Amino acid sequence: MLLSLQQVSKRFQTPSGERVALDDVSLELARGQIMGVYGPSGAGKTTLLRIAAGLQTPDSGTVTYNGERLDRMPAAERQRYRRREISCVWAAPSWQERLSVLDQVTTMLLVDHRSRRGAERRAREALEACEVEHCVPMELGDLSDGERQRVAIACAIVSEPRLLLADRPALGPSLLEQEAIMTLLGMLARDAKVAVLITDSDAEPLVAAAAEPVLYLRDGKLVNSQDAQERGRLYRFPAAAAGTQALDA
Repeated sequence: MLLSLQQVSKRFQTPSGERVALDDVSLELARGQIMGVYGPSGAGKTTLLRIAAGLQTPDSGTVTYNGERLDRMPAAERQRYRRREISCVWAAPSWQERLSVLDQVTTMLLVDHRSRRGAERRAREALEACEVEHCVPMELGDLSDGERQRVAIACAIVSEPRLLLADRPALGPSLLEQEAIMTLLGMLARDAKVAVLITDSDAEPLVAAAAEPVLYLRDGKLVNSQDAQERGRLYRFPAAAAGTQALDA
């Protein structure tokens, strides 16, 4: 098992009191597997990804990556894992808009002391895999929403990670582009044997990505959507949409 969270809990202090972000969450993810987690805003999805990436540590429970306790590693060691093993696609990446696409994608490799020539070659390969090689000479501020999301994925896969964590990766583009992005993530899991964990506010994009399983997160608690199946249909939970709607499984 590549990633394992066991009985993970996380709480934050807010001006109005204590807020539970994750409550006794357990999940396991293997290489080549794509898992989806959906739920309403504030359910704890981003906290889940940040803990899985080693950006935050849980208050209780264990986080194991490739047999090692990620939650007990020194900060410098966790950072090394994020450079070489674990990549993230955030819904609102912090980019310098006047930077070229090629420079943005090569940044992580240069930070890891790769040669510029080798970094640019690998960046072009990642952009081609995401079908945005035509964006190489463009600046980030000139990209469409769909191109930005694909470049964000290229930035995440350029280091050839074993674990990819994606927070609402299809947010913004058209429906057709959303489906293409989710299909791309599914291909990464299947063909490159990357473990992929995706969060979204809705189950539908996760189903499009062929995520298995699809989990529902609310108030920091996980529920397996398979428990809500009925006669081969997958149902959204009430908080995911107004009323209960059926989706083809």
